[in-house]
Amino acid sequence: MISLSLFKEISVRLPRKKIMQMFELIYSKETKRNWKGEVNLIFSDDNRLLALNKQFRNINKTTDVLSFNIDKPTTDDAVFGEVYISIPQAMRQAESYKASLGEELLRLSCHGFLHLLGYDHMNEPDEHKMKEKENYYLNMVERK
Repeated sequence: MISLSLFKEISVRLPRKKIMQMFELIYSKETKRNWKGEVNLIFSDDNRLLALNKQFRNINKTTDVLSFNIDKPTTDDAVFGEVYISIPQAMRQAESYKASLGEELLRLSCHGFLHLLGYDHMNEPDEHKMKEKENYYLNMVERK
């Protein structure tokens, strides 16, 4: 079973219960039963995401969420992946979407979790499929 660990590098109130529900829902439906390890979800700032974006994607600007696969999910101590979310960017986006910060953090967490599982949005069909999955899981968590 894959577990989730949350880390805050910046002070913020998280919708922790909903993020955990989202993770459990996605990983129970999208992974094989024998997968093991953990996913680290790190809430950080623009500078950290700028540095990561520059280092790993050669893009010299901050972003809202970055996901990195690390280990194969075959052992209990494997780190399947890490998802980084910029709190300041999430705040800006929440304001522009007329959403709460909690809603935006939940959306970005979902987006990052799906990236770790191979979903992407580099072309229109993939973007549509990923958005459909995102909406499905967000609606499932909102109903709970």
